[in-house]
Amino acid sequence: MFVIAAIILLLLAALCAKFIRMPAVPTADGAAVMAFAIFTQGVLVHFAGKGSAWTIGFAVFTLLLWLFLLTCYLGSVLDGSFKSRHWEDPVGRFAIGTWVAGTGAALTAAHLNIPQLHPVLVALGILNVGLLIFYLFVASLAAGEIAGLRLTGKLHGVILLTTVALQSVCLMLHELFGAKEYMVYRVLILLGILFYLAGVALLFLRYRRRDWNLADDWPESNCILYGAVAITGAAALKSSVFPAGVLIGIWMFALLLLLLVEGAEIVRAVLRVRRYGLRKGLGAYAPAQWSRLFTLGMFYFFGREAAKLFDEHAPGWLDVLHEWTVYGGAWIIIFLFVAQILVWLFEFSSHSSTGRKHSS
Repeated sequence: MFVIAAIILLLLAALCAKFIRMPAVPTADGAAVMAFAIFTQGVLVHFAGKGSAWTIGFAVFTLLLWLFLLTCYLGSVLDGSFKSRHWEDPVGRFAIGTWVAGTGAALTAAHLNIPQLHPVLVALGILNVGLLIFYLFVASLAAGEIAGLRLTGKLHGVILLTTVALQSVCLMLHELFGAKEYMVYRVLILLGILFYLAGVALLFLRYRRRDWNLADDWPESNCILYGAVAITGAAALKSSVFPAGVLIGIWMFALLLLLLVEGAEIVRAVLRVRRYGLRKGLGAYAPAQWSRLFTLGMFYFFGREAAKLFDEHAPGWLDVLHEWTVYGGAWIIIFLFVAQILVWLFEFSSHSSTGRKHSS
């Protein structure tokens, strides 16, 4: 029954993409699915419990949001606008990784709270593995174009989505199939680490130059610097790839990067308010803002899942620090999540009112 319902929904999405003019959505909007999914399986599961009405509701909404974006992206393929919207910019092409990570996170959150959907989610998960392979090929082509066109000055944290996509699929496969210590998990995690090291090296080359400023050349996507580390730790923890000491070290490294990156964001916020005012400097909507919610949520999720690890293997002061980040982090993420939804609703209402003015 669930399989038939899923097939019908996918067919409806394809029909809508074919016969209905879907809105043009940015490539990076897949990050919204990532944010809703990690909020569901992280914060909501912590407060409401796995399989509760709240978590089921959010998991279903996340799947519907994923289906809507899938329809929009299929529509861009069918109307011939895919190349101009999602392909021509080799740096922006890395944002296709949000489609992979968003799908993986949505399926993981759904399976955690609605296990009755297992057959459907397994089928979609296998398709997502195919999407991951396609994405890695796309990222390789984009990297070659960036080197050939000397576009390293335009690089930012979006290139680290290769790592996020790989580890998201690792978490998805572990949730769907449940077996530990499969060689595929180790391959995905180690491959993700290699992509991360390569991406960080490129970002170092980009930002060691002096022709940039913090207010305008440090986008929100740079938060993936610590988000990619956090999701690597979560994937390694779930699949038992690394020992306890290494996992605690990964958490500490992710925390250090979080403090550095978010510290830079605070300075950047002050600079942008001075330069552009409060509305344009901080209140403007950007799809990459969902990436920040996902990265913070993933750091929280990693820390929450590693609680037993810290109790048994970490020194007392570190265990206390870990507890503070888990309990305090949940409320911070809730506040930021609500604020982000308000910013998005304001942006949506502004575009709607502008559209009505043009049509009248």
